Amino acid sequence: MEGWIKLHRKILDNPIITKDSDFLAVWVYLLLNTTHKEYDVLFKGKRITLKKGQLITGRKSIAEKLKIDENKVQRILKTLETEQQIEQQANNK
Repeated sequence: MEGWIKLHRKILDNPIITKDSDFLAVWVYLLLNTTHKEYDVLFKGKRITLKKGQLITGRKSIAEKLKIDENKVQRILKTLETEQQIEQQANNK
């Protein structure tokens, strides 16, 4: 992926994102890996179109990349979803 994103300083005012450094790391990881325009990918042998702001990832890959425990990544993602910061579509793949 190429390009850049803008981060507003007010992100530091969000008590969910700044709960601890791992929350911020996961949040930034998600921002950096989302698509900025429609993008075709192969997923489970089918071509799908990711819309702006979507990505395909998993807690295991996030945990490996950021060196955070996989269970903690799961808790962070659940918290972000509960607080309506993200939406998840669960899949066992």
